[in-house]
This record gives sequence, C-alpha cells and structure tokens, in this order.
Amino acid sequence: MASFFIRWGDNGTIVQWIQKTYRVAILHDGFMDNLFSSVESKLGFPIGHIAYEAQRNSSKAVFEGFTKFIPGSKMLLKIKPLRRIAVELFNLVGIITGQCLSETLEYKPGEYGVARISNPFNMRLMAANVVGAFETLEGIPYDSSYEQESEDKYIIKVSAAREKSEIAERMKLEFKPTLPGTIKFRRCPWCRIPIPIADSLKWVLSEGIILDRRTGARLVFVDGYMVTTVFRELANELGEEIYDLVVEAQRDWTINNVGALGLSGGEEPLTRTALEAAYRNYLEHLPLFGYGNPVSFKMSENKIEVVVENPYEASILAGTLQGLYEALEKSKSTVTWETPREGVASFTVSPA
Repeated sequence: MASFFIRWGDNGTIVQWIQKTYRVAILHDGFMDNLFSSVESKLGFPIGHIAYEAQRNSSKAVFEGFTKFIPGSKMLLKIKPLRRIAVELFNLVGIITGQCLSETLEYKPGEYGVARISNPFNMRLMAANVVGAFETLEGIPYDSSYEQESEDKYIIKVSAAREKSEIAERMKLEFKPTLPGTIKFRRCPWCRIPIPIADSLKWVLSEGIILDRRTGARLVFVDGYMVTTVFRELANELGEEIYDLVVEAQRDWTINNVGALGLSGGEEPLTRTALEAAYRNYLEHLPLFGYGNPVSFKMSENKIEVVVENPYEASILAGTLQGLYEALEKSKSTVTWETPREGVASFTVSPA
C-alpha cells in the first residue's frame, strides 16, 4: 500500500507518487515533540500554533494533489456519498504513513466531522492534517477541537469556519527543484520499495504505527515542508539564530539514536577503520529516510566533511552530523555549513 502513494528516488528524496515535487521524510516518533519543546523552552513562548497552520497547508496540498490527478474529481466530490468514501481514504492514509489509527464517528458534509484518533504521532499536527483534508474536500475553511478520551485516544471534531487565521496565509509552502541522482537501491521487484528500508520498517496496521525493526522505535512518514515552513517563519521574526536551536535539538537526539543502533562502540574509542565504517553506515541511510543524497564524505584526523545534495532541511542535517560525530568520536564539536549552489549543502564538523 505504501508503494502506491510513495516513491523513493535515486537522488536522496522520497516523493509522492502523484506529485513528484512534493517531498516526504521518515522521522522518529517524538521528533516533533522534542524539537518544538526544545525550541519553545529556549525562546520562552509556544510555537505550536505556527506548526499547526503550516501543517494544515501541507495537508491541504497533499490532498489537492489527489484531486488534480483524478479528472473531474472536484465535481464528483460534490456528491455526498463520494465525500464519505474520501473521508475513509483520509483514514487509510493515516494508517499507511504511521501517523495514527483513525475511525470516523460522524460526518455531515459541509458542516462537521467527528473521529476517534488513536496513537497520533502528535495530536496537534494530526488535527491540522484532518483540517487540511476537510478543507480540500469541502472547499471552505475548517477549524478543529479535540479532547482526550483515554491514553493515546482522542475525539476530534472539525467544523466549518468563517475564515482562516491571519498566520495561515503566511505559511506558504516552497517547493524547491531537486537535483538528479544515481543512487542504486536493491528494490523489491513487485512494489519497487528499496529492500533496506523494507527490512527496517514494520507496519502495525491494527495500531496505525510503523516500527523500526533495528531499535524498536516508532517511525512516521511526514510531509517534507511543515518543519521548513515553521522555521522559515520563525527566522523571519526572530533571526537566523533560530536554526542554532534546531541544530542543538537534533544533535542530542542523534547521539541517542547512534547509541541505540549500536554504532558508537560503547565507551571505548573506535579504531579508525571501524570509525569510518560507522560514519558511512549512518550516511547510507539518509537517502532511505528522505534526508538527501550524501555525495561526498571526507574524514581527516579531527574532522569530517560531508556534501549533501537535495538536503531535507540543512539545520536538521547539521544537527544530525554533529550528533553522529559526537557519538562516534566521544568528544564535543562544532558544526558549520554553507550552500555553494541551489540544492547542495556542505557541512564541516570539527572539535569544539
């Protein structure tokens, strides 16, 4: 089912099958929570409402892609029974992407919908996804409210609204062109999903979650634009320093992830051969998760240099590489990056 909606390219990107300019990334459960809470604690004010509006726009763009792909779909969706079928499609997408298990409880076309959401990857962003889907379906603004029913279960209601908030209009998505690539994956001959990622993921459809077989951690497919849109808006308001907070949050998470994967070798320092192998092992998985294509890796005595084409988000990759360095080298570091040309980011991590 996943292969029907999602395609792994040979250039470090994962894209929608219908909209090949629309990127997808695989993130670990808690990524959004940890990233936003870390940034909020440093800033001293919440940013969840900004993330909500960006996710609403991203979700709407996803489902609008389906309506553009199917000729006459907008006319067909004026037929109320077909709208109910579309609502069930929304539920299916949530399961396939590992975002949640959802069940429609009530739906009155043009007015409101009620659903039970179980195991949401982030309930605020899940609500934004539902609102974006309904705005595409109904062609009018919607709003949402939800309450917790029990542990990891919520009842959400989306209702027609008079207008969108002012900030929603600022959350415009930017679809940047990508560079071609030459990555050769071993692929399933039937569905064409790369074998390494298929071996790494386990879909638990009855719970609406995806697990990483290597670590047991939960994974989720998300659009590739919500995070970049949120931090673009924050940078416009607060300055480029916001990206330092993103790097710090991602660095701390990556250190733990490298340890969970068993690449850091425990407390003892790695030999140079083992060190390089660990670096390359981690970098080889970046394209599988949609983070970009690492086309160059250089390791000197005390630093690493990595060039990534089609980076998902440069600041997140910077934090990833810094965390990888600190987990493997077992020492503090500093990371810098630049964009020598469109679609390319060059990173250097060296001792602090």
